[in-house]
Amino acid sequence: MTTLDERIANLESPELVEQVKRWRTSRERLSSDRHRPTFHFSPPENFMNDPNGLCQWKGLYHLFYQFRGDGEDRVHWGHAVSEDLVRWKDLPIALYPDQEHDVFSGQTLVEDDRVIAAYHGTQAGNAIATASDYLLIDWKKNPNNPVIPIVPFDEETGAPYRVFDPCIWKEDDGYYALSGTFKNGERSIDCEGVDHLFHSTDLTNWEYLGELISANRISEPGEDYAVPNFWPIGNGKHMLLFFSHKRGGQYFVGDYDQANHKFTPDYHGRLNNGPLAIGSLHAPSATIDDSGRFLAIFNVKESRESQGWDDIMTLPTHLSLRDDNSLSIRPVDEIESLRGDRTTADDIEVGTGQQIVLDSIAGNAIEISMTIDPGDAHEVGLNVLRSPDAEETTRISFFPKGHQRWGSAHLQIDGSSSSIRTDLIPRPPELAPFDLSKGESINLRIFVDRSIIEVFANDMQCLTLRAYPDRDDSVGVSLFSRGGTAKFTGIESWKMECTWPELR
Repeated sequence: MTTLDERIANLESPELVEQVKRWRTSRERLSSDRHRPTFHFSPPENFMNDPNGLCQWKGLYHLFYQFRGDGEDRVHWGHAVSEDLVRWKDLPIALYPDQEHDVFSGQTLVEDDRVIAAYHGTQAGNAIATASDYLLIDWKKNPNNPVIPIVPFDEETGAPYRVFDPCIWKEDDGYYALSGTFKNGERSIDCEGVDHLFHSTDLTNWEYLGELISANRISEPGEDYAVPNFWPIGNGKHMLLFFSHKRGGQYFVGDYDQANHKFTPDYHGRLNNGPLAIGSLHAPSATIDDSGRFLAIFNVKESRESQGWDDIMTLPTHLSLRDDNSLSIRPVDEIESLRGDRTTADDIEVGTGQQIVLDSIAGNAIEISMTIDPGDAHEVGLNVLRSPDAEETTRISFFPKGHQRWGSAHLQIDGSSSSIRTDLIPRPPELAPFDLSKGESINLRIFVDRSIIEVFANDMQCLTLRAYPDRDDSVGVSLFSRGGTAKFTGIESWKMECTWPELR
């Protein structure tokens, strides 16, 4: 049986083979960067932005992304493939710009005999391409692109619509495409978010149906609804997962009236809670895989100048609804296959003002799991990527509700002391609401990968932040409690497998 590596090594075109070799050479050239992640996806070279078209086709997972290789000034769709969602392999560029200036963001639709990509061609409009080969390398663009061209619109109101990054799905009567992003004001200041709906029976001729969702003040004024991903998420509900140029990745969960083509949100949530673009979670791509999971992945921005490459993808996340329709957020189960050597620490009670270093647990490419009973503490948590003298440290902590005058409890990642470097762009902590029932404990899964930290808490909240420790010994882990005593139990950690050969 032919392996995936063999299929990639034996691509039919010599030009494609050379391109894959180029990516390998670039990864080797950039491997000396201490902040290059070992089990997260990063570009082979230069610039990466939004993830696009996440999908599963013939048993393989495909990740596309906005990409500019070295020497390029136009955006293409980069391409990677994985058998398990966590061990990615570079493939040749999937989509090149032609009638558009850049191939910007979009999403894919998997059919029985092909995969359809809908994407935004800058200065032109929204476009369609299809592929049916095993590795999704041979893409054929619709000869009538842009099939939804940019049209004149009122600069103030946005009427009739602005065309931007689309997503695509299929219903009984044909194909539907959703395209943002804002109206009635200036983006990121006073606009209203909107996503426009289009319908086609042949992928070439598209009819404008109006607004699927608009002017929803559950989010903030000034937020647009860009890079939409619109899929059923269970319990008869749909999720609109999107990106705001003001506040980053977020979502609505609600009801889709298929007869009238309207989406009514029940609630809104954020996956980025701090400022946009500085070391923060950015845009999503999402799909429903063969097992019915709603899967999402995001890119995460830098807080430093380019070192020959930019941006990281998060670990893939499984989103689902509980019985009460609240959102469950958890890393995909496949990530556990990356676990290597396991270490543990004894259960421990940490008194007020104490900080206890865990001698048995350390590393800059690890997963940490623990349960915290916050007791009567005002703040409780742990430090990761900690130097022995705490000159460098990244703080993960919980603030219980009972010690605040108003508002909810909060979970945070504070990177203000993560690095002694002076060339980083500072940002405030990533701080998110995290309400617990009385007596409920905090169950944490924390992924540390050199310059990215992802924290999953009780399968109900996820925080992401970039950190760039400069010292070789900034690998420690410590526990702390302030204003009371807290208990830490079930403490364990795994060294995570490096998925990129040049970094091993």
